Amino acid sequence: MLLDVRPMAGRKLAHFPGDRHIPLSQLGRRFARLPKDRLIVVYCQFGGHAREAVGLLLDRGFTYVAALEGGLDEYSRVADPSIPRYWLTPTAGELVLRQFPRTDTGCLAYLVGDPTEGEAVLIDPGIDVSPYLQVLSEAHWKLDAIIETHTHADHLAGHHELHRRTGAPIVVGVRSPAAYPHRALEEGETLRIGHDEVEVLETPGHTRDHVTLRVGQTLFTGDTLLIGSCGRTDLGDGNPDLLYRSLHEKILRLPDETEVLPAHYGTRHALPERYVSTLGFEKATNEALRLSTLEAFRQYMTDGWPPKPADFDRIVGANLR
Repeated sequence: MLLDVRPMAGRKLAHFPGDRHIPLSQLGRRFARLPKDRLIVVYCQFGGHAREAVGLLLDRGFTYVAALEGGLDEYSRVADPSIPRYWLTPTAGELVLRQFPRTDTGCLAYLVGDPTEGEAVLIDPGIDVSPYLQVLSEAHWKLDAIIETHTHADHLAGHHELHRRTGAPIVVGVRSPAAYPHRALEEGETLRIGHDEVEVLETPGHTRDHVTLRVGQTLFTGDTLLIGSCGRTDLGDGNPDLLYRSLHEKILRLPDETEVLPAHYGTRHALPERYVSTLGFEKATNEALRLSTLEAFRQYMTDGWPPKPADFDRIVGANLR
């Protein structure tokens, strides 16, 4: 049997036909209603809460239990694209999260909004802003901020056009050399979205100005942490020592169920065709995180990487202007 452990708000968007629904917060009180002689496959939106539920059921004497790795979101991408990839973030109150994969660049942008207050922020938008403007218009949301996790070098960013079209301020890390008007945030500062917050973690390494954004138990990691790897440090102002510290002193100290939403995916970046992971899964499988010493990490970050892209400097310059 299939068991959905998401809150009802997420279930209203999509679920598997014929499943059972017991929110994770109620599972400890209602586990007796589940059969112990049948296989139970637990699922949530991304996989992290399903694994937590499996641990709880194992402690209660259940034997035949497993979690759907990657959750409903991963299943919709690889098996059934009719399932909406548009969800409520269970651990961040009523915030709605929309992910925008761009197949031409292998990039991922994110919209996070509070439907009650009609407020939203965009994270790492691409140069074609029409998909974001369409969602904002359809949802009747006001764009409160455009956030860049770092100065991108592989694609032209959309912050300037979005600012022109919406008036929303552009937000960057405090170390950004951006020449355009912007708001700079440093470690621990937050942005409000309705009744919730986006917290800034300074995570330099891939670039000096890199920040990671935390909303509840969800991390928007930019290029600091990718699925199966991490961002390069051999280009521009990258630094492997800084990246190692950002990963081990900031990111890896967070709970395993923390959901990881990176800025890149796919073969263009030598990455898996996956859009989402959990910190626990990355700790167990990510080759960059399994290097136990700084010296080994330095060697990993300097050996065998492709040559510098021909348009690197042009794109960086354009994004900073």
